[in-house]
Amino acid sequence: MMDIQNITALSSKLEALGFEHLGYLLLKKISFRLKNFWLVSKATHLNSDLNFQLFIQKNVVTATYELLYYDAILQVSSDTNEQLINGIDIGEVKIAMAKIDWKNAFDLTTVRNLPVNEKSEWKKEEEIELVLEKLEALEKSENGKSVAAALKLEFWAGLPYQDLFGNIAPVKTKYEISQRFYCAAGQPGISIDEAYRFLQNRLLEKQISLRKKQLENSEVADEVVDSQPSSGSGLLKKKRINGKRNAKKPHQKIQ
Repeated sequence: MMDIQNITALSSKLEALGFEHLGYLLLKKISFRLKNFWLVSKATHLNSDLNFQLFIQKNVVTATYELLYYDAILQVSSDTNEQLINGIDIGEVKIAMAKIDWKNAFDLTTVRNLPVNEKSEWKKEEEIELVLEKLEALEKSENGKSVAAALKLEFWAGLPYQDLFGNIAPVKTKYEISQRFYCAAGQPGISIDEAYRFLQNRLLEKQISLRKKQLENSEVADEVVDSQPSSGSGLLKKKRINGKRNAKKPHQKIQ
């Protein structure tokens, strides 16, 4: 029999952390008597997109469900102009995915007769197939894998896509900052707002480190250029060398 008190308490804890509207999804997951499962959520803070994956596990001693930890991923705007990966236009894929009603697409419970001779009725399914084909093409390279995972999380967050694809492990890239926050029993835990501030601090630290590295590389490049032999030759070289030598010699007094 379902422990409603446990579900209510866990739902209240999720709301206290900032994960609202997950109570019913939590109830549905627990009804399957799973040993553990993931809940997916998405939030926007100051125009920054955050994705969350919460790991819930059943305690073998108390037989109650507990939030063990959640992963927070801050999506960082890319400053690159790279729009084409493996021959796939990223912008076109995003537009195509935005046009699809993914909630309806992942609803596998609706039953109706198949209109075999009405190809126009297949249009939505063909659009879905084309998007998935492009996502598969993206995943043929490491960089493409991260882009495909980010697109799936962006458009599928909060939907039951796990039934078909399982849990999507986000691929870390230079365009995202992630951190795992553990939730100890009896402790209040780290809220969404606190996680956001932590990730923003990590992002700032990363940006400062990157600028410092770029400056150091620029200085090294300048030193390499200065150390290269002069393009001049013959008399011009000798004048440069003699000029440097004369500059170092003290002026002689006239007797």
